[in-house]
Amino acid sequence: MIQVRKVLLAVLFCTVGISLSFGQSINIDSLCPPRPETAAVFKPEAYPAAVRPYREAALATYRYMMSLPAMTDLVKTGKPCQRYQHNAYVSKTHAAHIMAMLVLAKADPTQEKQAMKFAKASAEFLLSEMEPEDAPLAYWPPTYGRKPLEYNPETDGPYNRPAMVGNEPEGAVKYRGEVMLLYPANVGLAFVAYYEQTKDRRFLDAAIGIANTYLKTRRPDGSWSLKMKLATGEELGENTLVPTRALLLFKALADVTHKKAWRKAEKETFKWLDNNPLKDWNWDGQFEDIQPEEPYKNPTKYNALDVMQYLLARFHGKKDRMKTCKELLDFCEKRFVVWETPADRPDWPAPSVLEQYSCFTPIDSSSARMIEAYLAMYGTFGDSIYLEKAIALANTITRIQKESGRIPTFWDGVARNANLSIEQYDWLNCMASSAESLLMMDEVMKK
Repeated sequence: MIQVRKVLLAVLFCTVGISLSFGQSINIDSLCPPRPETAAVFKPEAYPAAVRPYREAALATYRYMMSLPAMTDLVKTGKPCQRYQHNAYVSKTHAAHIMAMLVLAKADPTQEKQAMKFAKASAEFLLSEMEPEDAPLAYWPPTYGRKPLEYNPETDGPYNRPAMVGNEPEGAVKYRGEVMLLYPANVGLAFVAYYEQTKDRRFLDAAIGIANTYLKTRRPDGSWSLKMKLATGEELGENTLVPTRALLLFKALADVTHKKAWRKAEKETFKWLDNNPLKDWNWDGQFEDIQPEEPYKNPTKYNALDVMQYLLARFHGKKDRMKTCKELLDFCEKRFVVWETPADRPDWPAPSVLEQYSCFTPIDSSSARMIEAYLAMYGTFGDSIYLEKAIALANTITRIQKESGRIPTFWDGVARNANLSIEQYDWLNCMASSAESLLMMDEVMKK
């Protein structure tokens, strides 16, 4: 079926006058067109200033996060908060908590001891969740909870949203027992970072185990199935992983261990990216809570920006690669950045950034990711327009932020505290991403 899909994609290329084999450029707008909501142009003079300094805003967010049962329960009891719905996404949530607390520990020495307690709690929990070393997917943690979160409708709800089962997102229930291949690599990256900060060898060994299973399960074409059955390693569905996180895991292990095998794995994974999305521009949106889509139906910016930043670092100064970086950023900006509130979307703040075509709404971490990308481009090329765009987006985050330090995940309706912008639907991994982007802004503005 995968081969049939490749043939159909080749036919599609021919019908729109595209030829990969002869090196002609792809008319990506015909395959994956921008949408009208992102048609406005950047007007730096049109955007309000920040309402508080970036560092102050970031540290307030971390303090807020550390006050929530979603994080404190695990530290106090060793068991994740059962009322926090996104604990159903085991790998994503806890890997993000580790990374957030490691960032805080470095950023604010007065918070280091407390932050490391939270990082340790999530790291130990994930270590306990991994598959045994003799399992088909050895060392991989589950993407979804192995069992449902506990739910008492009298005290924990009701959750007035159709896509919920009890207090779990519907996707976490539907896909229980599956593993999406972004997330073991995310955990591996968190473990490498935790090892670097603590020197606890167990976590480096676990990250190596995760990476070895990637090598064992890699397909002959150089990538992986997007999903597998956790218990058996059986491939599920037709979608192929866009392996940016695996690439970064192999790179992290190569940097830490200095082993040639990991550098080789990094280069092989980049080769697949170079021969696939960097040629056909199918930057497939791959999220654990939605059904995978056909090529070009659900683009997102995340994996494209991962590759952009990788190119900036690895191929610095190479004109063709730097040109590709600018094309990647343009691809993301044209499709996802909202510089002006659309007339038919009055609840969208501007500037803001949309997540994916299947969730075409402003998300805080989407702005954070674009801030990081603009700062990377500014650091490479020194063009002030990149810094100006990063500032505009960062200032919006400070305006969206609540006095408590909370940064809502969903921004559609945030001015009215309506829709999904209420506290119940916050993703702490997104909030942490926003806080980190504000710290990055603070560092750049000090220079």
